[in-house]
Amino acid sequence: MGRAPRRVRRDHIVAARIGTPVRLLPFPMLACVLALAGCAATTTYKPFEARGDAIVVGKGGVMAPRDGMEVWNFGDPPRRYKVLGFIDDERPGDPSSMSRLYGDVVKKAREIGGEALIQVRSQSQVIGYRSTDSATTAASGIAATAAGPSTSSLPVRKNNARFIVIRYVD
Repeated sequence: MGRAPRRVRRDHIVAARIGTPVRLLPFPMLACVLALAGCAATTTYKPFEARGDAIVVGKGGVMAPRDGMEVWNFGDPPRRYKVLGFIDDERPGDPSSMSRLYGDVVKKAREIGGEALIQVRSQSQVIGYRSTDSATTAASGIAATAAGPSTSSLPVRKNNARFIVIRYVD
């Protein structure tokens, strides 16, 4: 006789190969996990390769020290330097993540022997909107008043930045 088909509970699925039940996440929790998965900042280094010594003579620009390292926001340093590579940074555009941008990039530059950075790009893009709900209540003695709920939409941003990592020659 054939085996009776296995009954699957609504909150379980059966893995095709192993036959073990796998618990599904409730939809709100799954949505939250997927949203947070895109929230991590990534700071990656790519080495620069060139023929010869790749020495550049800078012309000057605007510099602002960040975490003890020169970061050139416009132009380049007015001295000789060697390009070591590029740092690409992608992160959410919220104030908390953006406040760590220069600290993360400077840390990565120091790890590979960089002495200064030249920022060549910083781009922010709206990737969606987040709704916020709120309600207001006020109580005074025995009487209480309540205002209806209010909803607003806040933009969700993603920021991309690119820096050139350099080491001074003179």
